[in-house]
Amino acid sequence: MPQSASVEIILGIDPGLTCTGWGVVRKQGSKLVYVDSGKLRTKASEPMAERLSYLFGEISDVCRKHNVSRGAVEAGYVGTGAMSALKLGQARACAVLAIQQTTGRVMDIAPREVKMAVTGSGASSKQQVSYMVGQMLGIEFDRGEEDISDALAIAIAATAVRDVKLLAARA
Repeated sequence: MPQSASVEIILGIDPGLTCTGWGVVRKQGSKLVYVDSGKLRTKASEPMAERLSYLFGEISDVCRKHNVSRGAVEAGYVGTGAMSALKLGQARACAVLAIQQTTGRVMDIAPREVKMAVTGSGASSKQQVSYMVGQMLGIEFDRGEEDISDALAIAIAATAVRDVKLLAARA
């Protein structure tokens, strides 16, 4: 179903190889509406190619199901080691490629930018971000749904960016 120019459906992704959070919001003018969200889980015992293929396919399906206009993926966070960073990078790549191929518009948002857009402070805790996302969208999160609240925060932050920073422009 075609959308008017004033309505956008935005997908936010909190990438991870074991658990990727995703959240979809609709922006109509200045109003934000919660659409859908979830988690994609993979098992460490599965071959890497299968895990990555699953993430790519599921994110592509979410884009198509919700007629996503554009997407945003949280920029890489370098964690505790090289292997963790590599796995996160692979999960991120799946998300970026899936969104790019289905919408043609994907952006990168740093964790600090997400926190600033949602709470007004780039140093906010996960609990503060989750609380504000819930307040903005009129939903509540259960314990253990940080990946979902973070993904929705990424989508919300993306709505605040007027001139989409395309990943290709950063390369």
